[in-house]
Amino acid sequence: MLPEIITKARERLLVRARFLGSIALWLHWIEAPEVGTMATDGRHVWFCRRWCETQGVRKTMGVIAHEVLHVVNKHHLRRGGRNPQLWNIAADLVINRLLSEDKYEVPEDGLFDHERRFTGLAVEAVYLRLEQTQQSLPQPPDEANQQTQQGGAGTSGTNATNTSAGSSTSVHDKGTSRTPDSDRSKVAAAKRWGEVRDLTHESGKQLSAAELHQAEGDLDVVIRQAAAAAKRAGQYSGTLRETIEASLDRVDWRDRLRTLFDGTIRNDASWSRPNRRFIQHGIFLPGWQRTGAGRVAFVLDTSGSISASELALHTGNLLGVIEETGPQEIIVIQSDAEVRRVDYLGPGETFDRIEVEGRGGTRLQPAFDWIARNAGDVNIIIYATDLICSDTPQNPGLPVIWLTPTRGKSMPFGEIIHVKP
Repeated sequence: MLPEIITKARERLLVRARFLGSIALWLHWIEAPEVGTMATDGRHVWFCRRWCETQGVRKTMGVIAHEVLHVVNKHHLRRGGRNPQLWNIAADLVINRLLSEDKYEVPEDGLFDHERRFTGLAVEAVYLRLEQTQQSLPQPPDEANQQTQQGGAGTSGTNATNTSAGSSTSVHDKGTSRTPDSDRSKVAAAKRWGEVRDLTHESGKQLSAAELHQAEGDLDVVIRQAAAAAKRAGQYSGTLRETIEASLDRVDWRDRLRTLFDGTIRNDASWSRPNRRFIQHGIFLPGWQRTGAGRVAFVLDTSGSISASELALHTGNLLGVIEETGPQEIIVIQSDAEVRRVDYLGPGETFDRIEVEGRGGTRLQPAFDWIARNAGDVNIIIYATDLICSDTPQNPGLPVIWLTPTRGKSMPFGEIIHVKP
């Protein structure tokens, strides 16, 4: 049987947030005093009963929600080759902001984005920003005192949706307190609460690409079941719906950008110059030598068929390109039936707003012609458009990504990546 502190916290989460509570019931709960606080790998949640009892039911519920959000956002599957400590920091900054906005109580000694520097950014973008900039991280209380008071340090999180405790859910409760078999009995202490760990085999061996894909598919089924339970409870709000749809969207344009820029955005680690930003937190990471993504031509369709919300989406995508690839230069080309305006963004430059020019008919070829005549050695062309046009453009002989909210249309060249409006 699970201890009362976990049972009560999960019941309260299920009442407050059906979606999150349903996911919490699906996870395997393992009592592991050596973990110190709480941690997850997307299938298991290891918890220290004594630490949870010290926090109380409300904060334990908040930590459970934190863990579920890690699972829903697939942080245990998305890390790739990134530094695990920095990945945890980035994920915690994203999740704890969401929990804070939703008035969840969590332990005060976590990492919080109080200055809202990373609002709206995916965890990968937060990771890159932390890695590349010289901004200091939020400073948690002294870890030595934290470990003395808590008996360890903890992990990561979840997402929530309201329901009644007595109502049924399509996600089965796997919450038996058990001693893990095999190597699962060897649970490492968490460095701080909010920790998320890679999903592995029981032996600790890494999953293959096919196994990761299967794990994501299995999790998608659980997410859809929990979402259905939330809908029945009338708790399928806009923010929750966006979170769920984003987690179920198999093709993220940011992931595809990383793949296309592979080799040009690689960083070389160097221990000769340690990363000074994290030394104050007791974390020693290598410094990085970044090559950047070369020169990017970003074409913004400003024709009359593009709505204001789509323009906002496309400019947000442009900011995402800057965050994800750190290009040497971005050439921003506004074009409808002809090229209307061109701006240049150098390394580290960004924008607060774009003055849109155009709003006429749509032809795609003029932007490619301008690039051929004026842009020189562009590495890649990203065209943000609804794909509704009066011409058929010719292949420019460069990698082309079409970013579009429109589905069901094809182009004679390039790769179409659908983005959600």
